[in-house]
Amino acid sequence: MKTILPTNKLFANKLIKAFAFCFPLFFLAACDNQTSELLDDIWDGSEDDVCEEDVTSVDFKQIAYWSISDEETLDDIDFTKLTHVIYNKIGVESNGNLILPTGEDLDEFKEMIDLAHTSNIYAMASIGNASDSAFNSIAGNTTALNDFIANVENLIKDYDLDGIDINWQFPTTDDEGDLFEDLVKEVSDLTTDQGVLFSYVVDSGEDDDATDQGVQEDALGYPDFVNVMALNTTDNDELHSSLEDAKEAITYWTNRCVVKNKIVLAIPVYSQGDAVLDFNDIVSDDLDNACVDEATNVEGPSGNIYDNINYNGIATVIAKTAYAQTKAGGVILNAVNQDYVEDADYSLLNTMYLQSIYQSNTICD
Repeated sequence: MKTILPTNKLFANKLIKAFAFCFPLFFLAACDNQTSELLDDIWDGSEDDVCEEDVTSVDFKQIAYWSISDEETLDDIDFTKLTHVIYNKIGVESNGNLILPTGEDLDEFKEMIDLAHTSNIYAMASIGNASDSAFNSIAGNTTALNDFIANVENLIKDYDLDGIDINWQFPTTDDEGDLFEDLVKEVSDLTTDQGVLFSYVVDSGEDDDATDQGVQEDALGYPDFVNVMALNTTDNDELHSSLEDAKEAITYWTNRCVVKNKIVLAIPVYSQGDAVLDFNDIVSDDLDNACVDEATNVEGPSGNIYDNINYNGIATVIAKTAYAQTKAGGVILNAVNQDYVEDADYSLLNTMYLQSIYQSNTICD
């Protein structure tokens, strides 16, 4: 299992490193600077974490978030091509109350769970808001936290859920990191007691200092897996969420000593650029758009024309899934309801599935 060496071991290793390096140069003044720099690293913790060898087995996961939309999409999704589906998402208030769907939306939520179970896959629900303020309030108040945990327990039991996903986007400071750890520990204790899965979302690590503070080491021990939101990143080029961005995100969490089996890479099913369009809209405009990552003269659902659209096409989804098969524990579509479903050959879900069983979607060859 890959873990961080205890602090005292890290201290000892760094101290040995400092003196081993400088002892042969003991009488040279230049050694003073080297010793000082290495000892400074010891005190401020700037040396990289030392991880033990990862010997855990990988159960590769094909996951998708699904959201209720204007279009009814459940009947068009082949749930047998997934291992987990996560409802995205149930809202939360600062007092710990959950905001459940109602009416027809609640019926669709239940239908998603039924379809997942009929397909012998896990049905989970994600909890969170567009803002993280509610989670901050809940984690900082014992009464609210207890009420939140009780409400999550009822959610699991009432809807026969197989797991909970916490969508706190994103803790970025030491104080928030402490609150985040408090909350995920309680959720972990609950899900363990209920015998269900637990995951939470994390960012790509693009701003590594903020992520280091927001998701601290102890918090990483609680989930069964983490969904790495390597989305909207443009580190390596002008394309959002490119293959290189995905590689950097996986590397960041690997260097944080998260074992491969816990790292799940998110893949976008939408565009950036001149407009945020569903993959379904982009491919419905022109099937050839499925085979590239950039498109021009794309007509959106409202009839507007966009000349600068970039997204993840079939080739990139194949490449990301293949990379995750060697370096991570799974992949997750951020919104399977935005996929193109008229022809499975052009579907990102089908593409992800085929690569996960070491076949390949050849429609773009």
